[in-house]
Amino acid sequence: MHALTKETTDTLLEAMETYKRVAQELIDKLISETSQAEKSEIIDGAYHLLSNEEVLNGEEYLSGNWHFDVHGEHCMFENAETGQTLEVSLGSKNDVGNMDPYFFYNFLKSTANYEHLIAYFENPFGDMLNLFERLAAQNVLIHVHGVEYRKLL
Repeated sequence: MHALTKETTDTLLEAMETYKRVAQELIDKLISETSQAEKSEIIDGAYHLLSNEEVLNGEEYLSGNWHFDVHGEHCMFENAETGQTLEVSLGSKNDVGNMDPYFFYNFLKSTANYEHLIAYFENPFGDMLNLFERLAAQNVLIHVHGVEYRKLL
């Protein structure tokens, strides 16, 4: 990994906030625009109950041209127009902000405002994990489980 300046680190932290905000917006779209069987529980935060259901308007994508694929503990969102991708952790409302190093790298790589940041990470997973661990040691991120981290308030 190349050395990160304070300015670059601040931009990465901003990207983490953006990731969490967009992830929540996409989960909200998934809940409101698909026919989820246990919608009331999901609305209350039981995101682990989300599944690959039909889009209510009969279209292939959610509004904004977002494709989704619920699998295991995650939902992969990909924008058909921009190519932006987010792999969102399911579970509860708090889990939406969880970031896996490689998934976060892919978010940076596919997001116009942040794609320049990938130049700092020669080894996408390992270098990003090192950054997450350093930020956790500084009490900026918290280790959630496995290789997932979440930005503290």
